[in-house]
Parts: sequence; structure tokens; C-alpha cells
Amino acid sequence: MKQLNEARSSNPVLARSFAISRGLRIAQVIRYCERGKIPGARFDRVLWQWVVYPPVKLLIG
Repeated sequence: MKQLNEARSSNPVLARSFAISRGLRIAQVIRYCERGKIPGARFDRVLWQWVVYPPVKLLIG
């Protein structure tokens, strides 16, 4: 339980920043978020952007 709380307390990353830091296209990362291939990705209605919560895994297959 403690590890789960520590993972949630870390700072979220915008999907755009995640794409740029990984060398991916922004549209591609947003598409992965929409299809559920990035666990921990949520659409923030306040920012009106996709937000990724660490630890991030990209599930492609």
C-alpha cells in the first residue's frame, strides 16, 4: 500500500513533454493514451490535456 501511495504522489507529466523527452511524435503518444497503451495516462479536464503519471510503461504489441 505504501508503494502505491508513493507512486501516485510523484509529479504527473504532460503527454506532450513525455513524447518530446522520448523522441516520439506527439500525435502518436496521444493516440496511445486514447487506446490505453500507456497505463497511468489520464485526460485532465482542467488542463484539457493528456497527463501521464509515473512510472510510465509503453505497451506496444
